[in-house]
Amino acid sequence: MNNDAQRWKDKYLAGLEQQEVLERRWGARVDLLRRGLVRSSLAAEGADKAVDQCMQELREILRRDDMDGGLAALIPRLEKAVLDSEQRRQQRVGQVSTALLALVDQLLDLNLPREVRKPLKSYAKQLDRRAEQVRELPLLLAELSTLQQQALAVLGHEQVERPGLFQRLFASSTPAIPAPQPVPQPLQPAMVPLAVDRPMAEATALAARPITPNAVRAAAPVPTANLLDSLPLPAGLLTPTAPDCPEAAVDEYALPSPPEPGYSAIATHVETTLLGLLDELALPQHHQDQADLLRERILAGLNMYELVPVLDDLAVLMLALADAGQHEFEGYLKQLNERLATFQGGLQDAHDGYTDSVSAARELDSELRQQVDGLHNSVQQATDLPSLKELVETRLNGLLGTMEQYQRQRDEREQLVAGRLQTLVERVANMEREAKGFRQHLEEQRQKALLDPLTALPNRAAWNERLDLEVARWQRYGGELLLAVVDIDHFKRVNDEYGHLAGDKVLKIIAGELHKRLRKTDFIARFGGEEFALLIPATPLAGGLQLLETLRAGIAACPFHFRGERVTITLSAGISAFASAERGEQVFERADQALYRAKRDGRNRVEAD
Repeated sequence: MNNDAQRWKDKYLAGLEQQEVLERRWGARVDLLRRGLVRSSLAAEGADKAVDQCMQELREILRRDDMDGGLAALIPRLEKAVLDSEQRRQQRVGQVSTALLALVDQLLDLNLPREVRKPLKSYAKQLDRRAEQVRELPLLLAELSTLQQQALAVLGHEQVERPGLFQRLFASSTPAIPAPQPVPQPLQPAMVPLAVDRPMAEATALAARPITPNAVRAAAPVPTANLLDSLPLPAGLLTPTAPDCPEAAVDEYALPSPPEPGYSAIATHVETTLLGLLDELALPQHHQDQADLLRERILAGLNMYELVPVLDDLAVLMLALADAGQHEFEGYLKQLNERLATFQGGLQDAHDGYTDSVSAARELDSELRQQVDGLHNSVQQATDLPSLKELVETRLNGLLGTMEQYQRQRDEREQLVAGRLQTLVERVANMEREAKGFRQHLEEQRQKALLDPLTALPNRAAWNERLDLEVARWQRYGGELLLAVVDIDHFKRVNDEYGHLAGDKVLKIIAGELHKRLRKTDFIARFGGEEFALLIPATPLAGGLQLLETLRAGIAACPFHFRGERVTITLSAGISAFASAERGEQVFERADQALYRAKRDGRNRVEAD
């Protein structure tokens, strides 16, 4: 084979490898797009019936291999459904705006003072613009409720202050017979299939109820009359229904009634919580006056409009506390640096003392040598015994004096060094105790950072840490290791129909039920939203399936109930086993695909990879 043929062959093989890499890359991208579209379609459920049907078809098409033709036929229908849904939403917005404007016009037709009419007119001017935002509807209704209550209070006060002619003539002689009060007729809620349309339908139904002077006078003496109180609300979650469950056990599964209570219903709880938070804040002295003023504002009572500035002021105090904590930590670091410098100085003093001791020993040795040499010379130069005796005694006295002086200096140096060393030992012990306290505090904070605040289960960070540990243990010792993904079925409907407070309580209850049914060696974490992840070591796949079935049946049997009617909440799960040389992400992906199959096949079931 010549060089040209070999070159073309190499070029062809390189092109094949590049094509295979591109195909794998595009395959991975297609899988990511499929997952993203499936997640997005699940998140968009509940907006419109036709859109939901198209989204369901979209998920079915994405799970097939030949999705090109299905998408080509579905996308035009999906676009039309979305456009029609948007048109219907605009129509509902117009209906709500018209209904609220009709209520405002009825109030303006009454004989109201200027200070009440002016906010009503301002409200009417902003109504069309604000009604386009769905999130503004509760606030619009609350503001209209406040304006209506003000109007009713003013008219009721005028009615009390200005009695009629017969009342003025005969009030002193004939007792007034109270007129029969008209019984307010409850509003008939509109049939709205979607939770997002409920405020629109209720506001539209209110427009059909005219506000007449008689109705105003009948309702005026009631100071708690409120527009929101007359709205037909969806049923609240959980009245005991299970006769075979103790009352305490039933109450454990009681969720707050939807929708979330208005501020007037939770004002006491909010004020108590804010006061408790203020009491727990260890504020610096120069911020105490600001905290006392804020406490007085809370004790005086808050409304919805005063709550925001109070929270802003509380945030300022908490930031000040954080700054104080940072300054305190900086001060501690500065103090620690000073202690280390002192410690280093003590070590330097000890080293200097040791150096002085060595120098003194050398000087003693040199002086002793000089004394001995002098004695030796004196002995050689002596001519008679008495002079020799005198010279020897003189030299020996000098030697003894030198030794005594050295002994005194050495004792002084040893005492000084011992004192310095004792000080250093005490400082080292104090620093070790402080370091131990800081290590414990940091470990406590780290453990708190690994917990989900709502469910008290480990969070995503703790899951990643435990997953690495279990995989390393499995790779070293072998055996079985399972990974499961659990998801609450139709959890979005729980939030839409019963409110987010009810959804939070469902999450807490289910997290507790799952945790208490697992072994100590198993690990469960809240992976995100309504999804939980499990690690099940030393268990075969059949045992893992049996465990998940037990969890699924236990949650399905939980006595969730709603005003006498049972509310069933179920789980779907997917499980997969670790194979040789696999990473955690690969096994999680397979378990997640098994979860999708469980969702697709009807939910409330467990699927294995």
